[in-house]
Amino acid sequence: MRHIFIIVLIVFAHFSVTAQQKLSEQAQISLLTCSPGNELYSLFGHSAIRVHDPVGGFDWVFNYGTFDFDTPNFYLKFANGNLNYMLRVGNYRTFIRNYGYEKRSVWEQKIHFTEKEKQQFFKAIVLNAQPENCYYRYDFLFDNCATRIRDIIEDNLDGGLQYDEAGAEENTYREMLHLYDAKLPWVADGLDIILGMKTDDDANLYNQMFLPDYLMQHLVGAVKADATPLLGETKTLLSFDQSIKKNWFTPALLFWLLLLISLVFMYFELKRKKAFLFVNRLFLLLTGVVGCLIFFLWFLSRHSVTGENFNMLWAIPFNVFVAFFGAWFFRSKSFHFYLLFLIICAILPIAFSWLIPQYLPSVVYPLCLLLISRYGSWYYILTRH
Repeated sequence: MRHIFIIVLIVFAHFSVTAQQKLSEQAQISLLTCSPGNELYSLFGHSAIRVHDPVGGFDWVFNYGTFDFDTPNFYLKFANGNLNYMLRVGNYRTFIRNYGYEKRSVWEQKIHFTEKEKQQFFKAIVLNAQPENCYYRYDFLFDNCATRIRDIIEDNLDGGLQYDEAGAEENTYREMLHLYDAKLPWVADGLDIILGMKTDDDANLYNQMFLPDYLMQHLVGAVKADATPLLGETKTLLSFDQSIKKNWFTPALLFWLLLLISLVFMYFELKRKKAFLFVNRLFLLLTGVVGCLIFFLWFLSRHSVTGENFNMLWAIPFNVFVAFFGAWFFRSKSFHFYLLFLIICAILPIAFSWLIPQYLPSVVYPLCLLLISRYGSWYYILTRH
């Protein structure tokens, strides 16, 4: 019943927006900036546009950051970079109530449009909200809820916008993401492993606005052609203490512990002159699965920042085949050369990290040492035998 009610509200809002053609002089358009949430999709915050017209009797929020979990093959489309996001129009009170329930802070800043700019902006965003126009292919860094708002504001200003370049910090995209996931090491290391070399490009002021906080920060410092500040004073609509306690048990710590265990295993392997085959095949399987994921995101998906990923040095997709079907391969001399290949590949991220033009998370170093210990002891036992 609740879902039916929400659908009715969305349909009603759609027809109301379609019918509304012009704003009154008392109408205000403002930027809403929401603090990060606890879920991965909300970890970097959110931006939306509020249109409040007391004469017209409506208070709407235009939200570019919505998607439909009921989309056929949702997770496959998300992984492949083909998931469509949409511009959805909702009631302001409902929007605020939802963020209050999630205990996420919300700030509002009035956009200083002239009357002409206000009307053309409203016309543009209403047109964008039509069913035939509302969908777009989401891109994490270059086309999201924040960049869409930046673009539609710029497109409807007479004379353009001048940003405060002097106040912009120089950061890579990855460094900017670390500002949000630093206290969540499992999320941070996971993203660092699947995001490729392009994430280490420098993000200029314009491109930094893919993050809602930076969109607000740079629009605050921006001025219109007539030297009028684009945004008004910041008004706090909701305020919550959202400090996150850093997780002390990190992936790096886990793999350092596993490395110590692996060294103990090596002692017993060399003593009994026989490798722990199950353990070694397990590591082949795990690194192979990660390698297949990186391969898929690099060569088969449409994501713009998951290609050119040097983590495939240690995550070899072929390891999946070897782990499952390699019993005959283990007994061949070719496998000796394959183990040497794996050892060299695991050494490269450690010995030549300074040459690799990509940030490698700290977890890679104990992980590669762990793999070297597994492959090295296995190679020694096979060749000595």
